[in-house]
Amino acid sequence: MARQTKQKNIVRKRSYPAARLARQQQVTAPEPNRLVKVWRRVLERRLRTRLRAKVAIEIHDNTHTMLTFQRQRALWRLRLHHMFLAAPDEVLQALAEFVREGDTEASLRLDRFIERNKAYIRRVSPAQMRKRLRLEPVGRHHDLGRIFERLNERYFESRISAAITYGPAPRVKGPRKSIKMGSYSADSKVIRIHPALDQPVVPRYFVEWIVFHEMLHHVYRARRGEDGRRCVHPPEFMEHERRFHDFKRAQAWELENLDLLLRARISA
Repeated sequence: MARQTKQKNIVRKRSYPAARLARQQQVTAPEPNRLVKVWRRVLERRLRTRLRAKVAIEIHDNTHTMLTFQRQRALWRLRLHHMFLAAPDEVLQALAEFVREGDTEASLRLDRFIERNKAYIRRVSPAQMRKRLRLEPVGRHHDLGRIFERLNERYFESRISAAITYGPAPRVKGPRKSIKMGSYSADSKVIRIHPALDQPVVPRYFVEWIVFHEMLHHVYRARRGEDGRRCVHPPEFMEHERRFHDFKRAQAWELENLDLLLRARISA
């Protein structure tokens, strides 16, 4: 509204010199980051009505993973590719159904939307993406870099080209109910390990198992199962994981010590 008033004043004051008139008529375009923030807030409101809960959205420009989500008590946290900023109502409805119920048909509708909008996916090499990240593989008790190299040589003939790091210390209030001990990003080809594993009480073979598991995600990509659902651990993945030299011992340690990992307090 302020810009319209200014333009009217310019038209009315015909005595302005041409150079001054040109300067006053220039309209500064909104900054891209500000526009994204505005569209993100609009998207949060649109999804809030469909999920009937508080929603916090982070917009990204990944090249493989278009959306991830998690529930934190009464809050849904979603990480969405920027293609979703102006998604039509039917796509947001499918997104809400997929997030809330894991609906298979909703998942397929999202796949079709992503396929139609794949032109918006920016092609960035994993090496370029890793330059933006802070990689810290050396912990106080476990060196993830050395663990990765030895596993890569022993099980994969050193063919896995990926980076590894400890993830950031998560912000947790109150007792932790679950813990994601590792993750793999197909976009940047980076393995992240939860810092709670960097403790003297956590045996090396257990950390090796978690790293080995994430290395397998580099080999076996997620795909659609026969029921149409997204399968991140296909049968061949599970079979390959059992080849880990301390597989049963690592599983047993996890069952006996999960509470220890859940209670861990990590300093930033």
